[in-house]
Amino acid sequence: MNKIRYHIILAILSLFTLSGCGNWLDVSPENQVTDEKLFDDYSGFRNALNGIYRELSEQKLYGRELSWGLVSVLAQDYDASRLNKAYPEVATYNYDLADTKNMIDQVWIQMYNAIANCNKLIDEIQKKDGSFFPLGEIEKDLIEGEAHALRAFIHFDLLRLFAPSPKVNADGTYLPYFTSYPSKYEPKQKTSDFLQLVIDDLLKAKNMVAHFDSTYAAENGLYSTTWRYSPQSTKLGRFFNSRGIRLNYMAIHGMLARVYMYAGDETNAEREARFVLEHFVASEGGEDALRFATASELTSGKGLNTKYKSEIMFALYDDKLPDLYEEFKTENNTRFALKAWTDFFTEDGDDLRKNLGEYNYETGLYNLLKWQAFTTEVPDVTPNFNLLPVLRLSEMYYIISECRYNATDMTNAQSYLQKVRDAYQADNRVVDMNRYQRELILEMKKEYLTEGQLFFLYKRLNIAIENGGETVNVGNKFTLPIPEKEDIF
Repeated sequence: MNKIRYHIILAILSLFTLSGCGNWLDVSPENQVTDEKLFDDYSGFRNALNGIYRELSEQKLYGRELSWGLVSVLAQDYDASRLNKAYPEVATYNYDLADTKNMIDQVWIQMYNAIANCNKLIDEIQKKDGSFFPLGEIEKDLIEGEAHALRAFIHFDLLRLFAPSPKVNADGTYLPYFTSYPSKYEPKQKTSDFLQLVIDDLLKAKNMVAHFDSTYAAENGLYSTTWRYSPQSTKLGRFFNSRGIRLNYMAIHGMLARVYMYAGDETNAEREARFVLEHFVASEGGEDALRFATASELTSGKGLNTKYKSEIMFALYDDKLPDLYEEFKTENNTRFALKAWTDFFTEDGDDLRKNLGEYNYETGLYNLLKWQAFTTEVPDVTPNFNLLPVLRLSEMYYIISECRYNATDMTNAQSYLQKVRDAYQADNRVVDMNRYQRELILEMKKEYLTEGQLFFLYKRLNIAIENGGETVNVGNKFTLPIPEKEDIF
C-alpha cells in the first residue's frame, strides 16, 4: 500500500512542479506551486485538465506503448524479426526481461499518476462555485465531467491490461479503483464491480458535458471534422475548441458502448452504439458529425488521410508523434514492419484501406503509412499526422453487428458489418454463422491495426491470435504482470 500511495502523491507533485509535462503550467520561480496558487484562477483548472491529456499522450502511454508500441506488439501486428529494444521479447510474451518489466511498470505508474491528477482536479473544482468560471456552471461541469470521464477511461484500460477478462473471471479481485485525493487505502475490486465504477463515472461525465456540447456544438466545432481536431479562433477561446481530442459527449457514449461490451452487457452496449449512430451520423438519421472517409480522400494523395479522422470520436494528440515514430525505424524502414498486410485483402482486392500499406522493396514487407507525416500545404490535413486514435465510428457498427450475431439475428449482423465494408468499397459478402467471427476480426484488423485495440479484442473474446499464417495461444499471458512492488494489498 505504501508504494501505491507514494506514486499517487508523486503524481500530484509532478502536476505542479515538473516542466517535462509541457508548457501547460506556468510554474513559480522556485519551481514550486501550492494548490492555492494553481487553482486561484479559472485558468488553472483549464491548464490542469489539458495537462492530464498531455500526460496520456506521452510515449510511455498512448503516445506509443498503448497504441503502436507495446499492445500492438502483443497483438502480433508486426514481424517480430524486425522489432528492436524490448519488443522481440514482448512478442513472445516474455515478461521477465528487465527492459520489458520496466516498460510495463512505467505504464502502471503513469496511469495511476494520471488518475491521481484527475482526482486532484475533481477535488478542487468541487470547492468552486459556477460563478468562478467565465462560462459559469457550464464550464465547471465541462471540466469536472471530463475529469470523471478520464478517470473512468484510464481505470478501464488498466483493468484491460492487468486483470483477466470478464469472460475468464468476472468475480476475481485484481485492482483498486481510486476516487479520492489525497489517496487513501482502496481495496481491490471484483472485476464486475470495478467495471460498474467505470460505468458510473462515465454516466456522470456524460450528463456533465452534455450541456456544453449541446449548447455550443456549432461554435466549438463538435460537428465539424476540421474544427474537431484543429484549433480555431472563436469567441469561446481555444480551450473550448478541438473537442475531438477531448472526451466529448458523443465519445463518452462511444466509450460506454465499449465498456458495456467488455463487461458482457450487450443490451446496453448496443443501446449506446445505436445512440451514437442515431444522433451523430447523418446517414443514420443524426447530425453530420461523424462519417467514413470518402473514396477521394483515401486516394487523393499519399498519406494525407491515413487516420480517417472524420470517423474518429476521440483521439489524443502529440505534435511530435511523426518524429518520435521515425526514431524507431532504421534507414531502410524495416522496424515495425507488418506481419501480414496483404493477407487482409486476399478476398477484398478493392478495399480502399489497402492504400494504408506501403511496400518496402528492400525487405519485401509492408509498413503502415498511418503513423508517418508527409509534405502538404493543405492545413486541414496536417493535424491528421499528430492524432492518436482512441475511439472510432466503425467500432459502433462492429458492436451492433456482434450483438446481433450473438442474438442469432444474422440479417442485421451482416448488415451492420457490411456498412463499414461498403464505406471502403469492399465486396458485399454474405457471412454465415460459422464464418462470422473470422470476418469481424478481419474487419477490425483493417481498421485498428497498430492502434492497440486488437489485443483487447482477442482478450475480450479469449481466443488465439491468428496472423501471418501463425496461431498464437496467448492464454494467461493476456494479463500483464502487476509490478511486484505495487501488488502488496
